[in-house]
Amino acid sequence: MLTSTFIHVQGVGYTTERRIWEMGAQTWEQFLEMHPSLPLTDAKKALIIPRVEESIASLSARDHAFFAQTIPSKEHWRAVSEFGGELAYLDIETTGCYRHDEITVIGLYDGIEMRTFIRGKNLDEFPDAVSNYKMLATFFGSGFDIPFIRRMFPNLKLDQLHVDLCHLLRRLGLTGGLKSIEGKLGIVRRPECEGLDGWDAVRLWREYRRGSDEALKLLLLYNEEDVINMKGLLEYGYDRLLRETRGRGESLITPFMV
Repeated sequence: MLTSTFIHVQGVGYTTERRIWEMGAQTWEQFLEMHPSLPLTDAKKALIIPRVEESIASLSARDHAFFAQTIPSKEHWRAVSEFGGELAYLDIETTGCYRHDEITVIGLYDGIEMRTFIRGKNLDEFPDAVSNYKMLATFFGSGFDIPFIRRMFPNLKLDQLHVDLCHLLRRLGLTGGLKSIEGKLGIVRRPECEGLDGWDAVRLWREYRRGSDEALKLLLLYNEEDVINMKGLLEYGYDRLLRETRGRGESLITPFMV
């Protein structure tokens, strides 16, 4: 889907993008081949061609930051087709929801390996770990996780493409919190984590700080469930949104690449 994207060109919106597809230029390469015969103004082509050439070069160089900066944030999901193999699901736990609160746990899952970073143990290793990825997926991370991380690690270069599943799924009519949406899609949590929420995560951290290793064990399990379950949500959301964006053109569908 990324290589079919034109909305990161100045002056190209969703309507013009769809017109380009309907003209037969369904990818950047096809646009460059067909542009002399496309019924677009010379001025419009003069805007599109340099950006398309820059996009092809940036993708070849695996320059995720170029696309993170030029594609509207709500459309970062389109890059899963090309950067899904370098994507990590991320979720944090904190001492509360206010600006003065602190991160206690960060979970990072790349679809194969789960890594956990714990305050007072190895939280300082998180910046190096997350820097290995070109794309991040969170649930309401744009409003919660990412601001907390930026405050805690002000020197961390968080330039990844970012899919916020909360907003992506809302576009598909799935509203509510993470656990609510999981239930609607038939995703079942381990019995130990059933019924736990963010405030329980705060409570468990406090119990751990008072000496309960069992509380920490349950907190980490809860965080792991949050992170790992995002993979199924992204697969569902990507496939549905892709089909809604591109219509019935099966030849235009790019499979999920994570």
